[in-house]
Amino acid sequence: MTRFWFHAAAAALLLPCAALAFNSYVLRDLPVRYMTDEDREILRVAVDDALERARDGESMHWENPKTGAKGDLMPRASFERAGQRCRDLEVANSARGRSNRLVVTLCKQADGEWKIDSR
Repeated sequence: MTRFWFHAAAAALLLPCAALAFNSYVLRDLPVRYMTDEDREILRVAVDDALERARDGESMHWENPKTGAKGDLMPRASFERAGQRCRDLEVANSARGRSNRLVVTLCKQADGEWKIDSR
């Protein structure tokens, strides 16, 4: 997954569905647009951690005390699709006064990377 798609999905994180075309208008007021590289890296690590370790229904918090960017991640459901381990992840993020909450489905690829499921 490219960094753009990960971050757009991760912070909007994660607008549900493949048919969305992200452009500057869509991303304009999303928290990810106001996050620093450090914020996005903390978020990326937190998403990975939540997907790998959290139980369904267990919320995990992330925060960058330097910038105030923060959020909560909660796997809602785990399932298998086409032989891949998948999880629905609820993401709530905020940065510089912008907030959003959404749910996205991610599936673990053969190389171990989690990618947004486009179905």
